[in-house]
Amino acid sequence: MKKATGLTLLLLALLTLSCGNKKHDLAYYEQMVDSIRRAEQVKEIQKQANIYENPIEAWFDTLRLHTLPIQTVGADIEILGNFVAVPVPANEYFGYPADAHLKAMALPSMYRKQVILLCEMQDSITPALYLYTMNKKHQPIDMLNIYHQETNEDHGMTYNEYFITSHYEITIMRYFKGHEAVKPQIEEARRYTISKDGMFEEQPIEL
Repeated sequence: MKKATGLTLLLLALLTLSCGNKKHDLAYYEQMVDSIRRAEQVKEIQKQANIYENPIEAWFDTLRLHTLPIQTVGADIEILGNFVAVPVPANEYFGYPADAHLKAMALPSMYRKQVILLCEMQDSITPALYLYTMNKKHQPIDMLNIYHQETNEDHGMTYNEYFITSHYEITIMRYFKGHEAVKPQIEEARRYTISKDGMFEEQPIEL
């Protein structure tokens, strides 16, 4: 219905612009609108048939979807599900150089914004996880680091734990564990939600 209305308005606009110019009649502009309509239909059919002009767009639209909720798995990210290697040309969409080793999976959209869980391999065994919100053109809106770990030979290790609810309440807890410590100590906890414009917004949290 909206497309039909838009095409009608387009036809009226073309007729308005043609006032004083008798070179084209009504049939000409009707044919032009029909051509636009056919092009839109072909594009939609191609998308449904997984036929894309842009291979990067195809990669984004065919990412495997992981349902929510999600809870921390430490460095054993494969437990989360099947990450897919990010093709080199797509690295720049996430703000990374071509030589970065990235993997990704899709999460449910929020406010019509695409949400991607991105894994950056900092070395052969150490991952860092990020949530990305993206627009319809797969351009990043905002990014949030939910997991990384750092080891200090003199003091110990810091790392994150996280939990994402089905409503995108994202809780991130940062821990420190000394070399001689039996249990890790929590250093801070933060909670975020996703706003309607796709930004990660920090919310008050009580421990």
